[in-house]
Amino acid sequence: MTKTTIRLEPNALERGRDGRKRAFVVVLSGDRMGEMFPLREGTRTTIGRGLQTDVRINDEGISRTHAAVEEEGGTYYLCDAGSTNGTFANGTRVDRQPLSEGDKIQIGASSVLKFTFNDDLDEDFQRNLYESALRDRLTGVFNRGYFNNRLESDVAFALRHGKPLSLVLFDIDGFKQVNDTMGHPAGDEILRGLADRVESTTRSEDIFARYGGEEFALICRDVDALRASRAAYRILDTVSGKPFDLDGRNLTVTVSLGVADLTMLVRPTAEALIEAADAALYTAKRNGRNRVEIYDPEHEPTRLV
Repeated sequence: MTKTTIRLEPNALERGRDGRKRAFVVVLSGDRMGEMFPLREGTRTTIGRGLQTDVRINDEGISRTHAAVEEEGGTYYLCDAGSTNGTFANGTRVDRQPLSEGDKIQIGASSVLKFTFNDDLDEDFQRNLYESALRDRLTGVFNRGYFNNRLESDVAFALRHGKPLSLVLFDIDGFKQVNDTMGHPAGDEILRGLADRVESTTRSEDIFARYGGEEFALICRDVDALRASRAAYRILDTVSGKPFDLDGRNLTVTVSLGVADLTMLVRPTAEALIEAADAALYTAKRNGRNRVEIYDPEHEPTRLV
């Protein structure tokens, strides 16, 4: 086998990519796990659950501005910002302490960050690794683990700030028959094509995920049930409006969708929101499929959500 060497000229990389190591904090556990945030030289990077912080983490045990990382003379310092529960470096509570490569920063009960230096290749690798861990391998949309993590955080944020939040759950009608008659490769092709179509209709601030099998979920941030139902109808039309081409054979696919609004729930939790959207989805199936239903607690007396 012949080995090929590729030489990059000095200007081959985009401007600013100079190979220098830069400081970051990477979230190891808790909300936003896997994300990395740059620490700029000569600045103060704030960490907390407040809207104005540079690194915002949804965790009830974290203060609005919990901690900060400050750079002075090439050294980065971890500083507590008057938090209620304290800031910890490698298990020790600190007020202000210099950081070294690999130091663990704990804020709140479950949020841990790592201080590290990365060059551009490290950063690209880390971001790609982060993305691949969050994505469904078949469709490329977010996976169920990321969906569960984001929904918990978004529900907490919506309740804290009095913001609306809705969830759309949907699945493919008669998908088992497609797999049985045309084979699983055809089913996989439909799942990939459907995900591409739906993703093109969603807002950048929403979270679209494969929930499992032929079921998908869309978290609609800052949106009530009426607006979320409009998004659901767009999905309905996008999926059924054009047949899927499966090796020269056209197949029309339909979906059934359930919409739930956090404000409609007696018990406003992430789990209850999923149960409500699932109940609406079941109603759509029961009423003939290829339709959108909005969860109505008045007509679901047996589901105390």
